Amino acid sequence: MRFSKKVLAAAAVAGMMFAGTPAIAQEIPTFSLEEIIIQADGAQTDNADTTVSVKTVSPGKASSIPELLRGSAGIDIQQRAGVGDNQDGTVKLRGFDARRYTVLLNGRQINVAGVMGGQYVDWTTIPLNTVEKIQIIKGGKSAAHGNTLGGVINIITRDKGINGGEINILSGSNGRYDYLFNYTGSAGPLNFNIIANKTGSDGFLRNNDYDAKQYGLRLNYDITPSDNIAVGLNRTETKRGFIVANRPGAGAGYDPGFPISDGKSMSPPQPITATTPNPGSFWEKDNTYYDLAYKHSTETGFWRIDYWKNDEKRREVNYNTAGQIILDRSLVSDESDSFGFSGQETNNGHTIGYGGEYKRLRYGYGAFAVRPPGAGDIYPSQKIDLWGAYIDDTFKLNDRWSAYLGLRYDHLSAKKDDAGATAMRDYDTDALSPKLSLSFKNNEHTTTFLSVNRLWRAPSMAEYYWWSNQYNSAVASPGYRKQLKPEQGYSYEIGAEQKVSEKYNTKLTLYHQDINDYINFQHVNPFWCYNIDKVKVWGAEWENSYKFDDSNRIVLNYTNQHTKKVGTNNTNAGLAEEFDFRPRHKVSLGYQYDAKPWQLRYNINFVSSQQGLYNNNNSRGEIGGYTTHNLAVVRELDKSRTISLYVDNIFDKQYVEQIGYPMPGRSYYVSLTQKI
Repeated sequence: MRFSKKVLAAAAVAGMMFAGTPAIAQEIPTFSLEEIIIQADGAQTDNADTTVSVKTVSPGKASSIPELLRGSAGIDIQQRAGVGDNQDGTVKLRGFDARRYTVLLNGRQINVAGVMGGQYVDWTTIPLNTVEKIQIIKGGKSAAHGNTLGGVINIITRDKGINGGEINILSGSNGRYDYLFNYTGSAGPLNFNIIANKTGSDGFLRNNDYDAKQYGLRLNYDITPSDNIAVGLNRTETKRGFIVANRPGAGAGYDPGFPISDGKSMSPPQPITATTPNPGSFWEKDNTYYDLAYKHSTETGFWRIDYWKNDEKRREVNYNTAGQIILDRSLVSDESDSFGFSGQETNNGHTIGYGGEYKRLRYGYGAFAVRPPGAGDIYPSQKIDLWGAYIDDTFKLNDRWSAYLGLRYDHLSAKKDDAGATAMRDYDTDALSPKLSLSFKNNEHTTTFLSVNRLWRAPSMAEYYWWSNQYNSAVASPGYRKQLKPEQGYSYEIGAEQKVSEKYNTKLTLYHQDINDYINFQHVNPFWCYNIDKVKVWGAEWENSYKFDDSNRIVLNYTNQHTKKVGTNNTNAGLAEEFDFRPRHKVSLGYQYDAKPWQLRYNINFVSSQQGLYNNNNSRGEIGGYTTHNLAVVRELDKSRTISLYVDNIFDKQYVEQIGYPMPGRSYYVSLTQKI
């Protein structure tokens, strides 16, 4: 279902102009740049509860966490679809994809197995209408989180508050719709939050329609003033069409009603004739998160025990050009779980943190309703066990110097899972990673910070599988009969934050990472997985906020990033010395106007040109630099209702974030929010 742009715009303007002035001003949902950018307080970046200052995020129109993060310094967003896109590189943190950073939802890791067509992070499972704040730790500074190079993104939802909620309805271009409901309440020591959401889009690219349902319940119960138990369940049911190649002469023909684009492919194992999507092909996924936490507060801190489990099932269906089903398979794509223990105590000026975790990465069996000729049975081939433990200390050396010291131990063990599955090579590795951060208070308005940390990351499930699977067979692979080593190295970071005046704040960060034995892997044919001798990643992030008065503010963020590969045996279509899809420059400029009952956001995002590999890494191309302009106007109708108009890509810029997949042109959306 597609909506007329003129009708949408007229409806929004009419509602804004003829609405009465509210008797009591209420908070209007926003999604401004400044509200999701993390201002780390010097060395104390390890413990986000006490060291990261973040304003409440109310996402408004945003369809995903990637959309919310788009303007943040140090983050790249690279999508193939405007709504509900999920890939390993959809969000990059300092140039690293989802294999190399950790995503938490209320402190619970949501990175998944990433096998059999699944992703390492499924951003669509995060209930946006309950997001309160987003915390980001960039780089490997935190001892509490291991097996990461890029850092940590922690998304926190509302758990406690006054009884109440809201209903949000949105419609817009390309058949986009949102129906969102959330309610938070309490009854004595019990706090609860309920969500029920339905979202979707007709899809801008051919056959890429999207529909999702989401249900969630989170309970917090205060057993005593010192003891709390929290239980959460979040279920997302998604159906999405595979992007079908839409080019004159392509196998599925050409449909002039959609942009010219490349198509996606399905993951093996099955014959190549069954992995190329045709019109009508789709995947369905049911994802359920379970989590349980018990927390005990002491006089000087707390300790807590956590358990979480993932249950993800996926179905894939493909047709031939005559409309007959040639593939229908179901997979249990994630059955991972984790046990954790952590705590913190403050004594004599030292805040001591400690913890440990045991994580089991697993997936299950598959079955065919329609089996392509030559396709074998589907078994869980591999499993990974991850152990981790840490201790850290945050303390003041004197009135001007603060320090953070941390030490983390990680151990990974990987082996074959089911006896009937592909033979796997046993793999075992571990490491100690020390962390050091210092903060110096130059004066009342200026803070300088320095951080030096050891980095370590072991292979993911997919990397381990393809390295082991091809160890003796992929003669052409640079990893043929070579041991796959874990990534290890050091990161260095220095910067300063200054309150220049009552109106202007600025922060500059410089970082450099030296990584040995970088694991080079792309989840596309021929699936080669091997080590690159050395990789260097460096750059700068400059964050600025200027407040003209109580109603007007601008936010400016600039990101500069560089990469260099040394010792690779694979030319990657001539891109042998750097990584692809890493733009050198990125600028985000946002203007914010807040004067009740009106609120306005005008955001400009510039991304410089970048190199990209495509066609299974056999071809190399350049994405030209581009600038997009987005506008949001929000009007309070009364104390319980707001209406909003959004215009994305105002000047109808033609651009791509990934080669072969054009992004939508000018798009209009109207949203109505009702508090209950």
